[in-house]
Amino acid sequence: MNDKDYKILVNKICKKTGFVLDKIIYKGNYYKKAEIRNTIFSGTYKNNPAILKIYNDKRLTDEPLSLNYFNKKNKSKILSAPKIYNYEITSCRAGWFIMEKLPEDGKFFKQPLSQKERKEFLNIYLEYKKHFPKKPHRNLDLAEKLNSAEFHLFRIHRWFELAVIRDEEEYLKYQRRILEPAEFIPIYRKAIKIIKKEFKNRKMVWCHGHFKPHEICKISNNEYYLIDFAHTKMYPEGYELGFIIWADWLMGADWKLDYREWKKGIQEWIAEMKIVNEKLKIERFDSLIRASLVERSLGTILADITAADRPFEEKERRIKLLYKLIDDLANKKI
Repeated sequence: MNDKDYKILVNKICKKTGFVLDKIIYKGNYYKKAEIRNTIFSGTYKNNPAILKIYNDKRLTDEPLSLNYFNKKNKSKILSAPKIYNYEITSCRAGWFIMEKLPEDGKFFKQPLSQKERKEFLNIYLEYKKHFPKKPHRNLDLAEKLNSAEFHLFRIHRWFELAVIRDEEEYLKYQRRILEPAEFIPIYRKAIKIIKKEFKNRKMVWCHGHFKPHEICKISNNEYYLIDFAHTKMYPEGYELGFIIWADWLMGADWKLDYREWKKGIQEWIAEMKIVNEKLKIERFDSLIRASLVERSLGTILADITAADRPFEEKERRIKLLYKLIDDLANKKI
């Protein structure tokens, strides 16, 4: 959907529900700025401060149902999620919902986290793991019935296609490539080999799918909100831990850092994760976290860098960092 489509739709929803529109507070895209996947508005619903989210994703999502299911099952006294007031699902990828607006004094975690914030965030993660539903609220889609290795490869192949198209666009326009085949293909094959080996016998896990600092709003030392249930589904064991490091450091850290300095943030995160795993008790954790980071690194190269709207200089620098990281992970130097 484009901006014009969203404006037409939001007006229809306001007329239908009585939602009083205030302003746009967020606009999300699917890698390219022109491909809008959701828009979030602040406003008022039945005299209460509220949020309207309209989504039209390229991926399957039933966010209103996922959020409602969590609220129904959640017993945590520390971690909660916004209540839904009204919603409509128009397809397996599109819909809208009106939900509770978070308290004005709440603050979202910023990325990258400080060492102190990491510990706090991971304590919230453990609270989330304790209370998030273990079973799905719906029938699984075809991809979710794959084994963990097949699931990762399914997603990587989708990102690979996005990267190929964007790389060709870059070449036709500027006579340069984002991904040089001689460098990329060996790294790609190395990463795929690691993913196949590690995840072949790993289980799939029902989870939030997007648990990261930006999705946690702190109200007080004993009250937090979790948002964005658009990605709830079955994922390979270990995916969430790799995703946290991806969000906070692979994407959130300064990409201009020297590799040795940049790598320290990843090493610190892994050390913190090992402490968390004393409670999670995931078997063969070292190989799992390395393979999860290989998957995240390869996905980042393909989708978040090559297929995304970023300056060429930034793309080059980020890709070089990730090539070195995949090599170090493969050689167990991290």
